[in-house]
Amino acid sequence: MFSKKFFWARSFATISSALLFVALNAAFSNCHAQGSLTPPGPPGPTMLTLSQVEPRTPVDAVHTPAGGGAEFYITNSGSYYLTTNIIGISAEQGINISANDVTLDLNGFSLISVPGAYNGIYITNTCANITVRNGTIYGWGLINITGVDDNGVECHANNARFENLIVSSNFNAGIYNTGNGAVIKDCLFSGNGVAGLEEIGSGSLIADNNFVTNIVANLGGSSLAIDGSNNRIEDNHITSSGQVGHGIYVFISTYYTNNLLIRNSVYGYGTNDYYFNNSQIVGPLITNTVAGIITNSNPWANFAF
Repeated sequence: MFSKKFFWARSFATISSALLFVALNAAFSNCHAQGSLTPPGPPGPTMLTLSQVEPRTPVDAVHTPAGGGAEFYITNSGSYYLTTNIIGISAEQGINISANDVTLDLNGFSLISVPGAYNGIYITNTCANITVRNGTIYGWGLINITGVDDNGVECHANNARFENLIVSSNFNAGIYNTGNGAVIKDCLFSGNGVAGLEEIGSGSLIADNNFVTNIVANLGGSSLAIDGSNNRIEDNHITSSGQVGHGIYVFISTYYTNNLLIRNSVYGYGTNDYYFNNSQIVGPLITNTVAGIITNSNPWANFAF
């Protein structure tokens, strides 16, 4: 038989344990509501879309299919880029641009001609605000069936910009620009048949490290030919080696005036280094027939040697 004393001791121990459990549970539990465990919807994307990674449009048969007499035809405003070299097709142009506000990034690739191909890039006179940059344009142009000389780039648009281009071995001009307000800078023109750059428009800037070395023998062309007005021709270097034609040539016409020629250098054309009339604005012309120290400190001087 258990004594009453044992009974009360055991009951007290049981009650104490229960009270301790309740106290501990209250102390360590969080009684705030946790919300619904049901998700509000399916998980959203956490990665960038392809259009966010590369918002520009590739030049290819899907996005810029053939048209306008060209292998690739750009008819909408936007930013375009090459993903590989473009090889020409006989009796076609490489790329035709017929829209306003287009930037074409060659992306380090080349437009390479084949026999019988026309212009490498043709930009129509129905558009404006065009940029072409960062690549090579090689071997384009011929005297086609209409008797028109084709070129590496033929541009008839206003407000065009050409930069960081190698324009080489094209039949007529490397770049033939008739539009107004162009900018041509940081380009290399080499081995083009008649002119590296022929500027027909007005109000253009041809400046900043353009280097022109052309094959103009027997064609009577000029490496840098200007037949427009109010253009700025600055900081260009022209080289040749006993060839026919001129280094920098401003066409003699009462219509072509106020072209500014400063800080240019021309080598190898002899007496034909420069050709212009007194309707132009020209920095002092320094001629050195042999190597020597430059003693003229005029900051606008042009050099011939």
